[in-house]
Amino acid sequence: MIGLTDRFGAFVATAEGRAPIPTGPLNGLKFALKDLVEMAGHQPSCGLTPLLGPLPATDAPVAARLLAAGAQLSGFTTMTPLAYEPSGGNPVQGRPCNPWSAHHICGGSSSGSAVAVAARMVDFALGSDTGGSLRIPAHCCGVAAWKPTHGLIPVTGTMKLAPSLDTLGFLAKNGAVLRQVAEMFDARPSAPVVSVRVARDVSAGCAPDIAIGLERAVSALGRAGLTASDTALLPLIAACDPPVLTVMQAEAARAHRARIEAGGLDPVLAARLGKGLSIGDDALSAARTELHRLETQDWRTLLGDADAVLLPVMRIRTPEVEVCEPATSRFSARTLYELSALTRWVNGLGLPAVAIPVGLDSGGLPIAVQLVGRPGADLALLAAACTIQTALAPMPSPPLFDGAPA
Repeated sequence: MIGLTDRFGAFVATAEGRAPIPTGPLNGLKFALKDLVEMAGHQPSCGLTPLLGPLPATDAPVAARLLAAGAQLSGFTTMTPLAYEPSGGNPVQGRPCNPWSAHHICGGSSSGSAVAVAARMVDFALGSDTGGSLRIPAHCCGVAAWKPTHGLIPVTGTMKLAPSLDTLGFLAKNGAVLRQVAEMFDARPSAPVVSVRVARDVSAGCAPDIAIGLERAVSALGRAGLTASDTALLPLIAACDPPVLTVMQAEAARAHRARIEAGGLDPVLAARLGKGLSIGDDALSAARTELHRLETQDWRTLLGDADAVLLPVMRIRTPEVEVCEPATSRFSARTLYELSALTRWVNGLGLPAVAIPVGLDSGGLPIAVQLVGRPGADLALLAAACTIQTALAPMPSPPLFDGAPA
């Protein structure tokens, strides 16, 4: 991988012989692809041992568009197996090292993509987000993430997990780079974000450092000239959770039934996926219908005449690795579940969201907030995130740049 030394386990494969076009709106920017994207001559591993078989003959549309815009592909990033784990763990390929702390998780499932951006190995990276898989690692690694409106970016040529929830998106150092990339996929005009609802009922149940981080974002919002008012978001999050989990588990089991039945998957992953096999078609259909109702009624009522809602990405500080490893005595299933507690409802309603870092907690680890908007208002949401980020104090560099720990 020319000009790139991976000390953090962010990459699983290099990109050879893919010279960028000489001009284009993304010319000069290096990027990485989460290893669930098909490229001509590259079979994605999807976080597992690579499959044997014929290599893809064409590039997935999302990758083709980035290359056509002049961006330079550096390689393919580590991910959690089948994108079905939120902490970044991978018993097959290894867990990438968080550049902020080797003892803390990097987040998942777009783990390597976040680490590659945080360690400045690439300018931006593609990831996927089915229940928070872009925003969780953005929080843990101190970078920005854009989870687009469901269906905005074509998923053809990429691994399916739960199609009703699956979204391709990007991680970058800041919102400005995300906005530049987003313009390759979205040219729809939308009204600017001027009014934001702040979910202080959510922050009331967060770790103190997280609540402080939200208040930093609210202060920056005011300095940026946006108006803020409080809202109660917890009832909607609670209402979304059962149908979201039903859809996620049922669709993931259907997408990977052959792998489950063939055996060979890590036992923990197989057990997680297997839960969805008992969910019938009627229950799945009812869950999808309920999520549509929540988006068209409850979400729009909550938003009212405002343009977006602001809330933390996670209620908890970034956990230590041992707490998220099932094989250790310190493992906490509750902590693993908690990582996506404030993100998966967004996927259930198909909404766009932008996560931005807002500083460090008392232990020196990043904190992020997410701005969630109306379907289709992606560029306006990114513009608002850029404005807020400009009003915040600059993020320091991660402390592990001089070499990964032994």
